[in-house]
Amino acid sequence: MSTTMMPPGAQTPPPPPVPPMAQPAGGPAGEPPRQTRSASRVIAILTIALGAAIVLGTILTAVFSTVATAAVRTESRSVDASGVRDLDVEVGGSSVRIEFADVTEATLEVTSGRGASDWTLERDGDELNVSSPEDSWFDWRWSWGDDSRATLTLPESLRGPGLDASLGLSAGDLSVDGDFGELEIEIGAGSLTVSGSARTLSADLSAGDADIDLADVEEAQFQVSAGSVDSRLTGDAPRTVVVEVSAGGLDLTLPSGVYDVRSDVSAGEFDNGLSTEMGARNSVDVSVSAGSVTIRSPR
Repeated sequence: MSTTMMPPGAQTPPPPPVPPMAQPAGGPAGEPPRQTRSASRVIAILTIALGAAIVLGTILTAVFSTVATAAVRTESRSVDASGVRDLDVEVGGSSVRIEFADVTEATLEVTSGRGASDWTLERDGDELNVSSPEDSWFDWRWSWGDDSRATLTLPESLRGPGLDASLGLSAGDLSVDGDFGELEIEIGAGSLTVSGSARTLSADLSAGDADIDLADVEEAQFQVSAGSVDSRLTGDAPRTVVVEVSAGGLDLTLPSGVYDVRSDVSAGEFDNGLSTEMGARNSVDVSVSAGSVTIRSPR
């Protein structure tokens, strides 16, 4: 074994210095990066703000609903109905019923947070016009939870083929029980129920649904571009029925009899359950470009 001898006075050389450890980019060891801390703070602030907005919205909605409910009242208005030959009704966002009774005037009774003052009930010659209010954004917010209902009562003397009616519905629901001459129905949305009788019927539905139950209709026209119509015509068989469906559906029941049925179906479905004979006195023309049509007679 050999041993290296150090000269007298010599010292052992110190070890080489240890290089410093690299610190994370965010700061001293153990601390998260500065960008991560900023992102977390932003997320926390946004979460708190969103929660506060939701709570505030809930409180305001409850306040509006409570105020509207507490303010609901029933008011009525009347106009002279003698000599009326045309009835024009426009409903948007309300529930309206039309009926005939032993009264001498046309009376509109409204149950709403705003009463009857915003409704239209007026005579224009031999025409009676009735319409629900047109709401602005503020009115909609203020009337949140306000279930607006109205009943139009007409004199029994007006019931019959001497009164023509035009019914328009853009939202809400409309229920009608009466007898008319010409009856025109136009629905943009909502739900319509009609019963009674009419000499002629024209129903145009672009959305929503309609339930039509009428007697003694001589001419009927149905145009459906969306939504659904369920109709029953009773009494004498109509001379002409015209159906155009571009979407949605029509379920139509006609009085028993023989019909000359002509159809043009480019898409969709047509189910014909009628007794047919070419050249029959009563005719049915059906055009379907989409959707479905079912026509039948009572079983």
